[in-house]
Amino acid sequence: MLNKPQKAIPLFDCKTTQEVIGQQKFLDAFKTILDHGGYCQGPETRELDTALANYAGSKYCATNGSGTDALTLTLMAWGIGAGDAVFVSSFTFVASAECVTINGATPIFIDSDPNTFNMDVKDLERAIAEVKAEGKLTPKVIIPVDIFGSPCDYDEIMNIAKKYNLKVLADSCQSFGSVYKGKRAGSIADATATSFYPTKPLGGYGDGGAAFTNSEEDNELIKSCRVHGMSPQDHYDNIRIGMTGRMNSFQAAVLLQKLTVFDDELVKRAKVASRYDNELDSYFGKQKILDNCKSAYALYTITCEDRDELMSYLKERGIPCGAYYPRPVNTQTAYAKWNTRSLPVCEKLSKTVLSIPMTPYLDDEQLDYVIGCMNEFATNKKNKAA
Repeated sequence: MLNKPQKAIPLFDCKTTQEVIGQQKFLDAFKTILDHGGYCQGPETRELDTALANYAGSKYCATNGSGTDALTLTLMAWGIGAGDAVFVSSFTFVASAECVTINGATPIFIDSDPNTFNMDVKDLERAIAEVKAEGKLTPKVIIPVDIFGSPCDYDEIMNIAKKYNLKVLADSCQSFGSVYKGKRAGSIADATATSFYPTKPLGGYGDGGAAFTNSEEDNELIKSCRVHGMSPQDHYDNIRIGMTGRMNSFQAAVLLQKLTVFDDELVKRAKVASRYDNELDSYFGKQKILDNCKSAYALYTITCEDRDELMSYLKERGIPCGAYYPRPVNTQTAYAKWNTRSLPVCEKLSKTVLSIPMTPYLDDEQLDYVIGCMNEFATNKKNKAA
């Protein structure tokens, strides 16, 4: 029987970074905001726009209210609407499809690669051909998701987009800090959306998001759409349909502080992942990271045929874990009318994936225990099968 570590093991850790930076720095930043009174889209958000764009290697960044806002606003800026087809990952959180339907367009769900769990580029091209052959919708945008922080196969996706004259909106809501062949998330696709929800690699203390682009025109359109479609010349003339999607200054202040330790935390996440990669029993499937790429490791997710049994086993031993995601988006109630394609890999993943503790601050004792318990489960299962 393995001994439990002295410290409880978190699945996510939204608190330790505050201790590392020092709470007083956050309080000082908040006092500055209280003094200047620019509470919503104030000077801190403009400073954050610049800092994030510089970090990502993108020309422009427009902070906003959430990752979902970032996706929705970008499609608004591109004029996506009724009659348009948007090709989206299905094995992910609902936001990737939600932003499509909010804009009145039609989501076309794409299956996953069984090794990377990301969008299957062969199925993507099949789906585009199907839509074109049917002739009812106009293919417009691809939204690949960097699931669990791991970059998609962007060379192939961008080539397909060029072939069919489509735009690519990278859903990097889980992958800010990841690297695809030397390029950071935010500088790879035509536009990129990311999230700063507290459990993300760069997480705030509430909702927040950002949209990245190298197009000045797109950036200005996104900024207009995030404030109801407002004209930059006349704030009471809304010249396009928009929404309210601003970031508040307090979240920006938090993220500016957290950026100071972000690279160090990414290194720590990679070290945790390396231990899992090297020490977990081969009984568990592991997400493949593409060559010359670095995951941000928002989550560390394995596959296991006995997923539900493993989940109970770990929780009984004080190890938090979660099934992300137990239902592909195409199978969910609100999306039933768009559930028109067979997605067998998504269906299989939804029944076998399990995310285990992944934070920058897991210590060796905690990791020894997680790995030990999982390998004990694997040994027991293999012995029973022998």
